[in-house]
Amino acid sequence: MPRYVPLLICCLLIGLVQGCSSLQQVGQVMEGRKPTAQVEGIRLTGLDFDGVDLVFDVDVHNPNAFSIDLAEFDYDLQLFEQSFLKGRQSAGLNLAAQTTNRIEVPLRLGFQQLLKSYHQLRKADQASYQLDMGLGFKMPVIGSLRIPVNFSGDFPVPKIPDFSIKSLAVKRLTLNEAEVLLQLGVENPNSFSLVLQQLDYNLKLNGAAIGKGLIRQPVDIAQGGNSVVSIPLTIDLAEAGKGLYSALLGLSGIRYELNGSILASGPRELLKSFKIPLEKQGHIQLK
Repeated sequence: MPRYVPLLICCLLIGLVQGCSSLQQVGQVMEGRKPTAQVEGIRLTGLDFDGVDLVFDVDVHNPNAFSIDLAEFDYDLQLFEQSFLKGRQSAGLNLAAQTTNRIEVPLRLGFQQLLKSYHQLRKADQASYQLDMGLGFKMPVIGSLRIPVNFSGDFPVPKIPDFSIKSLAVKRLTLNEAEVLLQLGVENPNSFSLVLQQLDYNLKLNGAAIGKGLIRQPVDIAQGGNSVVSIPLTIDLAEAGKGLYSALLGLSGIRYELNGSILASGPRELLKSFKIPLEKQGHIQLK
């Protein structure tokens, strides 16, 4: 064996040991520079006849001098100390060096499943919850890293307001057009007040499309209270037909279909802004 071979092997072993030591030191540095995350709040973004949409806002901070990737996150939402909804979602978010980014975790809670699992919700005004999350990062050197995040609190159990047509009055009638006033009653069954910010509607009378519109006139409704939203309408009778003209002239009963949505808000950050569906049909006597 040539004399330089043992020396070469010795140098390679020393280099390998030093390399492992360097990697270990880098790993220790990375362990001390882990990203951090915290849940900043929870928002109600949708409410309909099937369920409620919630969004958890999570702020993620990258303290490093280089960018890192948030690959995915998993979650376990618990209600009344029982696991209710679990899942995993891909994130695909690149976090720039020394920045804080907000991610949204949207969750859909179906009423049928909720009431089946938690009978106490039928009469409850509040529900306690805990969200256990894990954020999965792709880090240099140390590879995959999971950061746990926990958040707990309580939220008001939202109930859909009850809508009813209080009256439909003819204010002016000619051969060509009619002016009517629709009074929409709104009852708030919740333990918190509501503000109806805007109404987006479509109305049919006796099957004829009468009109659609957007009303931006805030209406405050106290908890357990009720109010009335006035909807003035101008009807083109040439398009609506003679049948509707005869019904309006005789002040007889009339069939109605009112569809649309209401943008509402509540007194808490959770209830900042959400949509409520509007679907009513029936028969009413004209005035």
